Amino acid sequence: MSGPPASPVHRCALHAGTGEAAALAVALARRALDAGCPVVAHVDDDLRRALTGRLPRGAVAFASHEALAGATPEDLVADWTRHLASTSAARVAVLCQQPFGLLPDVERWRAAEFATTAALAGRPVEVTCLVDTAAVPPADVAMARATHPVLWCDGADLPNPDLEPPPPGEDRGGRCGDTLAEGVLDPEAAAGNRAWWAEVLGAAGLADGRRDELVLVLHEAVGTAAALTGRPAAVPVRVARDGAALRCEVAVGAPCPSLRPSAVPDDRRLLMLWLAEKVSPAVTLALQPAPGGCRIVVRAEPLDGG
Repeated sequence: MSGPPASPVHRCALHAGTGEAAALAVALARRALDAGCPVVAHVDDDLRRALTGRLPRGAVAFASHEALAGATPEDLVADWTRHLASTSAARVAVLCQQPFGLLPDVERWRAAEFATTAALAGRPVEVTCLVDTAAVPPADVAMARATHPVLWCDGADLPNPDLEPPPPGEDRGGRCGDTLAEGVLDPEAAAGNRAWWAEVLGAAGLADGRRDELVLVLHEAVGTAAALTGRPAAVPVRVARDGAALRCEVAVGAPCPSLRPSAVPDDRRLLMLWLAEKVSPAVTLALQPAPGGCRIVVRAEPLDGG
């Protein structure tokens, strides 16, 4: 097992089932204790029993599981760092199981994870979020994969290839950026849809080559949204200015499937969209939960800072 990572760290440890969760939690706690670091755990009763049964008495400080749903990330980080007051340790290790059942709003958790990463900046804390892929909804697993800078894999920290940038801000409808255009497209009207995207993106200032690349991805996004929803007659779409990027949203009237940029999707309805995204290093896509289903978000990032 590798040595203790430099702090701060915000990692996701994916597992399947209580047995794997217990093994992970105990291994991470032992790793921290061997390095002389205090351990704090916001976990359920099963993991509490595993930690107390396999580690020395009093080795782990247990904190409220519910606090993860009620306290701000800044307050949590302040509480965690207080465990360093009576030690000479370089950092404190924290184990968390987000109580999704207490607060099933996945977008709230998405914002909280990004806020936790920001709150940890410069703080002597390493946080591991234990996410049970066999027990939580796919949307929550996708959210966890998209929001943690580090993944725990085979006893080591790895940079997360599926990390998404945090949104700069949202309007009251949960949407990001300044709206440039909105429409409702017929998924069967391919030529008309391409023309609409091209006109809107051209008006937004996107050059011809970049515009053609983005239109290709957005055409597939509309078709994918229709396939996921069950072939509706209309698909709502939106184009917004999001900082230096263009953000294009395609509404999906169905739950959010899992889509990882680094791996071929299991759901074959996503395959052509996943392939289309590879046309340009400046085009990125993600699936995010939204009211009534989810949204496909396609972004055209500036190349070379331009």
